[in-house]
Amino acid sequence: MSRGYMEVANVISGAAMNINGQTTFSKEFPMGEGWYKMMLRIGISVVIGTGTTPIAESELLFIKGVMLKTDRGELLCNLPGRALYKIAVIKAGSPPRKDAMAAATAVYYVNLPIIFVDWRTVRPEDTVLDTSRYSSVSLQITLGTVADLFTVVGTSSVTATLDCEIERSYGPLPFPDENGNGGGKPLFHISYDYRPPVDASVNLYIDLERSPDMSVKRYYVHSGTAGTAGVPFSGANSDAIQSVINLKDQNRFIQKDRAHAMIRDHNKDQYSLESVLTGIEVFDFIRDGSLASALATADKSVLQYAWTNQGGVAALSIVTCVAEMIRTLK
Repeated sequence: MSRGYMEVANVISGAAMNINGQTTFSKEFPMGEGWYKMMLRIGISVVIGTGTTPIAESELLFIKGVMLKTDRGELLCNLPGRALYKIAVIKAGSPPRKDAMAAATAVYYVNLPIIFVDWRTVRPEDTVLDTSRYSSVSLQITLGTVADLFTVVGTSSVTATLDCEIERSYGPLPFPDENGNGGGKPLFHISYDYRPPVDASVNLYIDLERSPDMSVKRYYVHSGTAGTAGVPFSGANSDAIQSVINLKDQNRFIQKDRAHAMIRDHNKDQYSLESVLTGIEVFDFIRDGSLASALATADKSVLQYAWTNQGGVAALSIVTCVAEMIRTLK
């Protein structure tokens, strides 16, 4: 009943992508194996001309959206590049490759993994992506413009390419035997998605998604100053917005009166991070390694993330909450 060994397969090399628009990939992905991780490498090719003053983390902000879904209507990922990158840092404990943007002609690479299997859990394969269930999966990447990279655009220009590799099983995942033992089929599919971001100078809460088919493994919350209304993970990473955090449902506080600074310190120790991540908080419900501990939402009429501000919070202080969820297979 072996699942076979794991292999890494190259599926896309140097594919051109649309600037200020979407590019969709589907036929490039062979179906049949179990996927553990999809690894995207986006090459941002800049001709600088008279462009100056690169924006901080603009190589991430340029990647407006990464959406991955199956032909059965399962949403696996719907995140901006900055969110995917920060999640990757947290899961690995160290940052993937990211070439900081500079006012110089060059190709700047950003590596973004979409992680299906959680190696922190007792049975990581519970959320392996079994592509034998599908006829196709679709990857849609949305990019911005050169104005997302530099404060002064001048005569600068940008093009972009995609490389993609998949960490997968060698051959199809096996079924259990006649006694129900063994096998490597998933019980759930993973889903990364975000709620509409809010301006903390106006609102002090985010209503979180509730669904009968969904439980939450982790919430990732980002705070940024001088952001863009309605744009997730926008603005300059900041720890000067939230002060005290609460997470509650209709009956109780799930997290009560927690200090933003202490959450960040705890996250650093919990995930063995090289340094505290500015503007990022993680709320982990499966620290015991069991998906059975995930936060079920089917029984909740209210599920809300709320906070108090530190005081003097300016307009366009954007707070975004991303949920890492498990959902029942369709």
